[in-house]
Amino acid sequence: MQHDEKILAKAIAKVMVDISNKSGKSLNLFCNEYSIPASTLSNIELAKKSGKIFSLYKILKAYGISPSKFFAAVEKELPSDFLSPED
Repeated sequence: MQHDEKILAKAIAKVMVDISNKSGKSLNLFCNEYSIPASTLSNIELAKKSGKIFSLYKILKAYGISPSKFFAAVEKELPSDFLSPED
């Protein structure tokens, strides 16, 4: 993963873990209830992958979180100069 992708993956991971913790369900229970591969959610929460849009949307829908609310939270986790044009 390139540097910017790692930064984004870590921001997504932090927000996803926060959402997961608030749900009060274990990763396996949540994934079983919503037919989401546990490896997909685990990789996102561990910042190994930032997640495919479809997978993220399905997970967010299951948690009852809108994509706009999720990405607003992710944006708050990113450094202010993330993807800024270089001088």
